[in-house]
Parts: sequence; C-alpha cells; structure tokens
Amino acid sequence: MKQLRKYLDQFKNKKIAVIGDLILDKYIFGDVERISPEAPIPIINVKKEIFAPGGAANVAANISTLSGKAYLFGIVGEDSARETLLETAHSYAINTDGIFTDNNKATIQKIRVIGQHQQLLRIDYEKTDYIDNEKKFLLFKNLTNLTDISAIVISDYAKGTISQNLIEQIKQYAKQNNILLIIDPKPLHKPFYEGAFLITPNKKEAQKMSGILIENKEDFIKAGQKLIPEMNANIVLTAGELGMFVFEKGKGYIHIPTVAKDVFDVSGAGDTVVASLALALSAGATLSEAAVIANHAAGIKVGKVGTSPVLLAELLKSFLG
Repeated sequence: MKQLRKYLDQFKNKKIAVIGDLILDKYIFGDVERISPEAPIPIINVKKEIFAPGGAANVAANISTLSGKAYLFGIVGEDSARETLLETAHSYAINTDGIFTDNNKATIQKIRVIGQHQQLLRIDYEKTDYIDNEKKFLLFKNLTNLTDISAIVISDYAKGTISQNLIEQIKQYAKQNNILLIIDPKPLHKPFYEGAFLITPNKKEAQKMSGILIENKEDFIKAGQKLIPEMNANIVLTAGELGMFVFEKGKGYIHIPTVAKDVFDVSGAGDTVVASLALALSAGATLSEAAVIANHAAGIKVGKVGTSPVLLAELLKSFLG
C-alpha cells in the first residue's frame, strides 16, 4: 500500500492524451409525488439541472481531478451543446485545443432524469456516422504535435470518431514513440484494437468480444484468456461486484476483488478506470499495481450519482483506509 501511494504522488502533471467520442451529460434532478393523468408515467418536479463532461471528456475530467494533465481530442457540432461541453471541460482544466467542430454532426448529448435517487429516463441526441477524412487528419495531426505525453487513451463509444484507419495511425505512432496505448473498447470495433498495449472491456463488452456467456468468475477467466491472443494485448476486465480480472501477456491472471461499499450509479465507472490506469502506468506502476489503484478509484466512483470524476484526495483516503 505504501508503494501504491507513492505512485499516486507521481500522478501530478503526467500528460495524457484522450481521443474519442465526446458527450455532454445532462442530469435533471427532481421529486416524484404523483402519476400523470395523461399516461401511466411519473411526474417529476424539477429541482436542479447539472451538466457534466461525458464519454471521452469524462475520461479527461478524471485525469484532471486525479492531478494529471488531460489533452482532449474529438468532434462536436455547431450548436449550443458544444459551448456547454467546452465550458464543462474548461472547468476541469482540460486542454481542448484538439476539439474540432463538424457541421455535419450534432454534439452528442445524454439527458438523464432522476427522481428520488433513481434514474427514470434517459434521452440521447446523437448522429453516429463516421467523421470525414479531413477531421481524422486534423485529430491525428494535433495529437502528434503534443510532446512528452506518456499515454494515449482511446475512449471508443462507437459514435463515429474512432475509425479503423485513424486507430491504425495512432497505434503506429504510439509504438514508434514508446507511448502507452490504452483502449476502452466497443465490440463493434474489436478488429481495430489488435496490438494495443491494454484493452479494458466490461462484462457486456467482454461477452460480445469473446463470444463467451459470462455468468461467474470462471467465465470471466475464460473470456480474458481467449481475448489475450486474439487481441495481442493485455486485458483488464471490469467485473462489477466481482472487481477486476487482469490478464497480462505471458503471465497468469490476477483477480482483484471490489472495494466498493455502496453502489449508487455505475455510469462513468469505466471512464474512471481507464483514466486511473493511464496515470498509474505512467507513474511507473506495473499493470497489476495499476489495476489495484483503478479498482479503488472505481469503488469511489460507483458511490457517487452521475458521471462524477474521482478526486486524488478521495483516492488517497481510500488507501489510508
């Protein structure tokens, strides 16, 4: 634990590039006291509204709140949601120079309606066709203009930013420059990820990517062991109440039990995991040590409502018990 805390001290100012699908999260909180006379649905009396960075932007927010330096790359539309997303990103001290406007796309939004701490409805605004070659070129060019970055995180929500040719360029660039490449995947793009340093699927994603129905610990192990040779990458499977399973090339698996005490909301937990993994690995932690740190961060995140990033002080406190 003492050594792990030392890694946390080295998170400060580590430069991490995050590229992927940018999402504006909106939360509408209120009270529910009656059912609508128009349809059998609850009426929510709105008390407050909150905007937060989502998707790849939430990964960047977690990097910043854990004291790293986050550089964000992605696409937004020419709309009011774009301005709100940029404002929320700036509030977390995220560098947004790598964000470009695409007039053919709308800024992705996810609106969640929450009453009495329970999510009642989610509304999505999105257009998921792939971005054009010009925008891919701009994203990659600006990414390669960064200096002294220790890791690149690809946050793929399959909303159109990450394509095969873009990811191939990033893989080649990361390999040539000895930069860690960490991918939070979507099964649709499984063939794109081969050869990355680390891939971090959750249970649902691992099922689809491996073709194995996961119902227990043994199934997680089978899925991870199958994915390592298929993807030619290290694998960290996030397993909810079972914690994490770490599969490192050339080594046996490691199971890390969850440290979560109360689970209020799992949304954004994967973003927290990949952000803390990137920082811990950049600080010199082994993959298994980084996974222990990420597991603590995830345990903090699921105790919060919404895609709230984890603070370094919270993570330090978690290790102090």
